[in-house]
Amino acid sequence: MGIYIQIDGQFQARVEEAWLEAAAKAALRACQRDEISISILVVDDDELRRYNRIYRRQDAPTDVLSFAIQEGPALAAEAPDALAAELDADLGDLVLAFPYASRQAIQHGHTLASELQLLVVHGTLHLLGYDHDTETRQAEMWRKQTEILSSLTDEDLTPRLTTPDW
Repeated sequence: MGIYIQIDGQFQARVEEAWLEAAAKAALRACQRDEISISILVVDDDELRRYNRIYRRQDAPTDVLSFAIQEGPALAAEAPDALAAELDADLGDLVLAFPYASRQAIQHGHTLASELQLLVVHGTLHLLGYDHDTETRQAEMWRKQTEILSSLTDEDLTPRLTTPDW
């Protein structure tokens, strides 16, 4: 397993890779998928808005986007063995908007580390197939997020989880 992190130079002094790595590892471990890799990119709001516009057709800023390497087992099943093994070993990419996350941390009254970890956990769960498109699926995803986050921080993120910006 590998956690690959790239932080835009303007944010390197304010973001510790260890925060992001711990959150990704905790989410993967909690979902019993700790053998796979994930990439995390920290960018500015404009860059994430550009990704959101291109890939989701939403010209608006957001805090985190998840890009799965594959949707379901079909792609790997149809690929040659070597490629299928590589696809199975790489979950996908997360892109986080640092300024957006920073504002959310202030708005919700918790640390930047906790906000970034929440976004990594949330995005990783999306890569693993969790979603919040129905009440039932949202309840399951929020339960899993809370479980994972409680292993990472002593901060009470309940208010943030009950009023998400997603």
